[in-house]
Amino acid sequence: MPIDSTAALPRPSLWFQLVGTLASSTAQPMETDCLVHVFARLDLEDLAASAPLVCRGWRRAAADPSLWRALDLRRDHLARFMPWGPLAAAFARRYAVHRFSLAGFLRLCVSRARGSAEDVELPPLLADPADEIVHISLHCPRLRRLALPQLTAGDEARLPDLIPRWPLLEHLELDTKPSSFPALAAQLALHCPGFASLKTSGAVKPEDAAALARSLPALHSLCLDRSYLPREQLLAILAGCRDLREFCARGCVGFDDKDEEVLRRGARIKRFDVGGSKLVDDLEDEFAAGGGGFCDSSDVDVIVM
Repeated sequence: MPIDSTAALPRPSLWFQLVGTLASSTAQPMETDCLVHVFARLDLEDLAASAPLVCRGWRRAAADPSLWRALDLRRDHLARFMPWGPLAAAFARRYAVHRFSLAGFLRLCVSRARGSAEDVELPPLLADPADEIVHISLHCPRLRRLALPQLTAGDEARLPDLIPRWPLLEHLELDTKPSSFPALAAQLALHCPGFASLKTSGAVKPEDAAALARSLPALHSLCLDRSYLPREQLLAILAGCRDLREFCARGCVGFDDKDEEVLRRGARIKRFDVGGSKLVDDLEDEFAAGGGGFCDSSDVDVIVM
């Protein structure tokens, strides 16, 4: 009987136990394609460290590239990938790997995907994220979604040169806006015809706003939450990116979220949210009055960049 994908399902670990009980009580082994369908409910950790050790059939199913298309290493990354965590303990116990590293696990996932990975989300725990990004660019040519942690200035400068390796890229998330953003936008426009969604944060300079309007006018979704975004740059982006369906600039510094011209320009966008954004003068007044409810260290960062 087909599985209803909309029905409520147990958590992956409980689902894994349920499948194990089912398999051990069945006279005939489950077909590989059926196992693959069930294993799609598992976390990467179970696919890597648990399922392959049950039997040869499970090992064959767990290695199916379709199970490794979405490599989300950001979710709960502190709990999942610390050297003293359960995954590291499982690798030590089951594979005699006594120096577990997140980079090694990432490369295992990329290898299992066999070039079919479409979604990669990297956490900030990587010791050398630039090396891993280059590795992904070489082995994940079908990438559609990519989320990257904060990079050094030198690594940021290399990013535009990697974009041509991902011609199917549709969504890019950058924890901080790179200084090479105009070059990055130009490469996205030239090599990624389906690119439609961008999320980043930082100081949006005039050349950045111009690059968005010039290179990425067909963007459907743009998120600039918690950025330093002067009113002039915001209006230039709204004027140049005419196909936007979703625009978020919440908690920004540089414009007033009640600015009538900003709201008028945003009225045509289906989802338009600039709540909590303030002028620099208003922020300085809050500091002078001893207030700090709105601003934290990240706000200070975008002001001084």
